[in-house]
Amino acid sequence: MNGQVGKGSLRKMHELPQTRELAAFVAVIEAGGFAEAGRHLGVAPSTLSRTVSRLEGQLGVTLLRRSTRAIELTPEGRDLLAAAQDIVTRTEALADLAARGAAPRGPLRVNAPVGFTLHVIAPHLAEFHALYPDVEVTLDMTDRPVDLIDSHADVAIRFGALSDSELLQRPLGQTPWRLVATPDYLDREGWPEQPQDLSRLDQVRFTSPQHINVLKFEGLDAPVVVPASVQAENGEAVRSLILGGMGVARLSEFMVAKDIAAGRLVPLFPDRLLAAPLDITALYLTRISGLRRLAVFLDWIGGKLAQ
Repeated sequence: MNGQVGKGSLRKMHELPQTRELAAFVAVIEAGGFAEAGRHLGVAPSTLSRTVSRLEGQLGVTLLRRSTRAIELTPEGRDLLAAAQDIVTRTEALADLAARGAAPRGPLRVNAPVGFTLHVIAPHLAEFHALYPDVEVTLDMTDRPVDLIDSHADVAIRFGALSDSELLQRPLGQTPWRLVATPDYLDREGWPEQPQDLSRLDQVRFTSPQHINVLKFEGLDAPVVVPASVQAENGEAVRSLILGGMGVARLSEFMVAKDIAAGRLVPLFPDRLLAAPLDITALYLTRISGLRRLAVFLDWIGGKLAQ
């Protein structure tokens, strides 16, 4: 074939398992189980189990016999193990070699909440692209938790306390809260002189989590209850409703800073609102975290938040 690759060979190459799946299989064997491998890699055992099952489906063989107490290699699993270990070792060595002195390059899939993407990442992404033109960023927007492997995401950015996450975490920063409304709405309904006066207004509420809707203030023993005008499931929808004159709402500062600076929104009782700053955290997988393109992205976005 004069050095050319035939169509049949190309088809088989596309059907080969990914290094990530082979690495998961090797990690489970070397650690002696899904739970221990998950603790070592910072990945949920269920995620590793799905990854190995996907590998078995690709190869059309059973690699592991699972029980509640232990795992056991099948003959096919034993045949694959040495080759998989060699592939993973060589891939990691190549990645280390390529990273030395080379500019970050390649695809990077980022999953982040809608508001964070629109107000923090998207307005500044041209700057990141100028710094790292060979990093191909894909942005997925969702406010719901995601499985990094199933969603093919390299990193997920999430807010608040992260309960029971077995992924690796990197704190990116914090954002304070602001209680805001439009000047036109307040002119129409009355400007509150004390936090208690808010009860005469309307509140745009989040459908979840409910704690965002609770308004506590310094000097008051109980939260101020503001009647709901409408509910929405994400911050960007709440912001749009506020700008449309539907009432007051509590939002992250990064979502409303430009609106406040432009006079479209005004903060209410900023020195008395009691709300702990919201933690912003990046979640990622161990094998993926070694990619320089991910490291430079997290450094960059952390710098944006620090500003």
